[in-house]
Amino acid sequence: MTNLQSPKRSNILSSNGLAATSHPLASDEAISILKQGGNAIDAAIAASIMLSVVEPHATGIGGDCFAIISMNGKNPVAYNGSGIAPQKAKVNFLKKKNIKSIGLESPHSVTIPGAIHAWATIHKEYGKLDFNKLFLKSINCARKGFEITQNVSENWKKNISKLSNNENAKKIFLKNGKAYNFSEKFKNIPLANTLEKISKKGFKEFYEGDIAVDMVNSLKKVGGIHTLEDFAKQKTERLNTISSIYKGKTLHQCPPNGTGITVLLMMKMIEKLNIENYKTDSVERFHIEAEVTKLAYSIREKNIGDPKFINLNLKNILSQIAIDEAVKKISMDKCYNVGNLDIPAHPETVYLTVVDKDFNAVSIINSICYAFGSGITTDNTGILFQNRGTNFRLEENHPNCIDGLKRPLHTIIPGMVCNDANKPILSYGVMGGQFQPVGQTHVLNNILDYNMSPQEAISFPRAFHFNNIYQLESGISKRTENDLKKKGHKTVRINEYLGGGQAIQIDWQKGLLIGGSDPRKDGYALGL
Repeated sequence: MTNLQSPKRSNILSSNGLAATSHPLASDEAISILKQGGNAIDAAIAASIMLSVVEPHATGIGGDCFAIISMNGKNPVAYNGSGIAPQKAKVNFLKKKNIKSIGLESPHSVTIPGAIHAWATIHKEYGKLDFNKLFLKSINCARKGFEITQNVSENWKKNISKLSNNENAKKIFLKNGKAYNFSEKFKNIPLANTLEKISKKGFKEFYEGDIAVDMVNSLKKVGGIHTLEDFAKQKTERLNTISSIYKGKTLHQCPPNGTGITVLLMMKMIEKLNIENYKTDSVERFHIEAEVTKLAYSIREKNIGDPKFINLNLKNILSQIAIDEAVKKISMDKCYNVGNLDIPAHPETVYLTVVDKDFNAVSIINSICYAFGSGITTDNTGILFQNRGTNFRLEENHPNCIDGLKRPLHTIIPGMVCNDANKPILSYGVMGGQFQPVGQTHVLNNILDYNMSPQEAISFPRAFHFNNIYQLESGISKRTENDLKKKGHKTVRINEYLGGGQAIQIDWQKGLLIGGSDPRKDGYALGL
């Protein structure tokens, strides 16, 4: 395993448009679309489609999408493209089948894919180029093949067992029963045909046409309860963002069923604790991060679910009274015992951001949940399904208990920061499943409190307190680790890395874009 934690990388500057993604082909495609006269929306969608081809372990058209978009320097808007559960997916139905939890490779883990609907919805509202043009490069890439990059190949090797368990997945994603290696060429011709059909016929072909029929039939063969009616009911929601103020800047997140509220909770607590008084690599800084993580995740798990199914009072959750009550539990000398939150872990996601010459900003994130999702692949269309339904709980009366047509509590969260004139000054996101709120908070503190550039903020060493274990990247000093142990933290050094991320800073006065992309992944930031 190559050490990808925080090697030296420079910021990218541009005045005419900038894209930052986790894969070179996606960054190239975003810039290509801008050169053709497309705007940030066109470029972001085209890059997302490309990632669904070249990073099949992390995303795909069988998955979901969230986005925050600011056009013409106006207040950002949120788009929820997460999938609903099938109508029949009731908790009693699963209990009668003696299902106590939703398995990672179970057909019951497959929620209706929302990404295609989200891309089409966003494009219809803001796009400049024809929708079909956004698919052309990706179709060609899937049909003729592309060389596997390092990060992708390493994730592929870890999931041979999952891909072997489904005949269709085995046929497409394995070569003689083995993973595709670094620099080997991979093709997915059925997916190329599917993308071509969507590009010509539109999103309805995916949700109501032959593609939908193939998805439903493929799921039924492995025990799924999905119907064509379920696919037809999938819709993208256009919503106001949820936000809070941090040192005069407005932090924007997508509302639930996304977990962006966790970032707002953490940043509110951190502001009370004056994290800027401590050094960037100090034990105090990482102790504060761990403590606010425990409390914010606990609040989230107890309260957040699909707002269509529960009474959700976000004002109370984010109120100063609630924040003060939480911060009272934090001691700088020892750890707070939050108990066992038992949160499911999954690391795979792709995040990208694009800002065009007019400073229209897109912060967009796509995912199939766990690596290679459910492993369930369609018979004819080359679609690998997500397993986002594993995030549901089977506890009656829990806000995130499974129900028909309900969206699960979701981990993927794009972020955006605006100045006091409501203009975007930072479009950013951090990948990595449950790590995302912590990663976003870490990057925000690096930029807003420690005056780091986007690339410095993304590359800086990370830590993640999760299910009572504090995971530390190799870049965190031994001294800091020992001091964390003295405060009661159970630390573990990880051999790999925590998440990935991209960010573009917008300097309206200079007319300048500053971009960074995570060295932990294969991609880069690229300017026009």
